[in-house]
Amino acid sequence: MEPNYIQIQKGDTAAFRYFFEGFYPALCFFANKILKDEEAANDIVQEAFILLWEKKKDIRSLRSAKSYLFKFVKNRSLNYLRDNHSKNIDKPEHAEPSFSYRDFVIENETYRLIYDAIKTLSPQEKRVIEFTLDGMKNPEIAKQLDVSVNTIKTLKSRAFKTLRAKLKGVSFHFFMLFYAELFES
Repeated sequence: MEPNYIQIQKGDTAAFRYFFEGFYPALCFFANKILKDEEAANDIVQEAFILLWEKKKDIRSLRSAKSYLFKFVKNRSLNYLRDNHSKNIDKPEHAEPSFSYRDFVIENETYRLIYDAIKTLSPQEKRVIEFTLDGMKNPEIAKQLDVSVNTIKTLKSRAFKTLRAKLKGVSFHFFMLFYAELFES
């Protein structure tokens, strides 16, 4: 169960760790989308969480904490690009970050919901979906799990049916992207 902001406010390290582990990958992805530098992105996100912990008494909701983290990471990432512009002058991808903050947040939250739903699948279905998301094709997964390709197709179909039921409220657009990724192989 997701911690509430009061637990974090009071210094509950387990609640903060849960919040950190659930949100850290998304922020790293967000920062890296701006920076195209994974190490710098990770450093900025770690700094954001350290500052959030130091200001934990000011947290008024988990939503405001997430908003604070996104704004901090975005601003620090853009500052990093500005300050290191001369180093990246020959890299056109660093010229202007092209992303929609709102769309990124929606997409990221959608994927978080999908991955939470994946965690509820049976162990075998979960492994098949995880291998698929890692880019493996059905024959590769079958070989890895020492089962037939038809078994993989059946497991994927069952997993997809379960996910569709659990994710009724998820944006159709993002769910269809996910669906296409799963059944591409």
